[in-house]
Amino acid sequence: MSVIVKTTNLSKHYGTQKAVEDLNLVVKKGEIYGFLGRNGAGKTTTIRMLLGLIQPTRGDIEIFGENLKSSKKSILQRIGSTIEYPGFYPNLTAIENLKINARLIGLQKENYIFEALEIVGLEDVGKKLVQNYSLGMKQRLGIARAILHHPELLILDEPTNGLDPVGIKEMRKLIKELAETRKITIFMSSHLLSEVQQLATTIGIIHQGNLLEEISFGELMHRNRRYIEVQVSNDERASMLLERELGIHDYKVLEERHIRIYSHYDEIGLINQVFVQNQILVTKLGLSEENLEDYFVSLTGGGSIA
Repeated sequence: MSVIVKTTNLSKHYGTQKAVEDLNLVVKKGEIYGFLGRNGAGKTTTIRMLLGLIQPTRGDIEIFGENLKSSKKSILQRIGSTIEYPGFYPNLTAIENLKINARLIGLQKENYIFEALEIVGLEDVGKKLVQNYSLGMKQRLGIARAILHHPELLILDEPTNGLDPVGIKEMRKLIKELAETRKITIFMSSHLLSEVQQLATTIGIIHQGNLLEEISFGELMHRNRRYIEVQVSNDERASMLLERELGIHDYKVLEERHIRIYSHYDEIGLINQVFVQNQILVTKLGLSEENLEDYFVSLTGGGSIA
């Protein structure tokens, strides 16, 4: 699978403030890359550097195998993007707004406009004034503008931000269709764990300007497994019993005498019996499952994404 975006030690400083530090991203062709982090983590700064809107303090950006510094114009012609909230002329229709953008990028064929509106589901309201559009419709119109020229790479900054549950579901469906049906590689930033988890094929977690990890969705699901959660009065003695009496070695001891056991799911009763027989008080016992929230917290050392 060929690499579409690659950054090497990409950094952006504002005086003494390090907005992004030594970022090494790899986005492969055909995937939905979920760029996950809290607000202020450095997501939008990274996107602005990828689009050549701000210059890095240091580091390199390669897109389609070319260096952005030396091939900026030819590279950007192959990219579509939306950054933060899309801006339009409210007193013009969607079609009129897209015509303006089409002229700016040198598109002559009007069928591109109607095709883009159809892709995002706005073909029936193209003649409606944008000031009468809902936020979800404006977000869709922003994507229509971004795909006017049939880009190979689509960069979306918080595409579901501010949408209601129905709008989020519709946006999720649209993004999947663009990737799967239109074969567009998508780089999507978000602070919403649920959206990244449901959309992305690869996830990059950024925290305080640093990329903590890149992980495939498949590997993430492997790590985020089912487990037996037990809280005991003595975790050291409980751990010894798990190994010596029950032959269980795949477990993890957490704070406050919590233990997560990643095997023997059908032997909860036996585990409880062994603990009780050995004078260990069990105050909690049940089957649970790790999720992306747990994984993020473990990486960042606490806190969560809203």
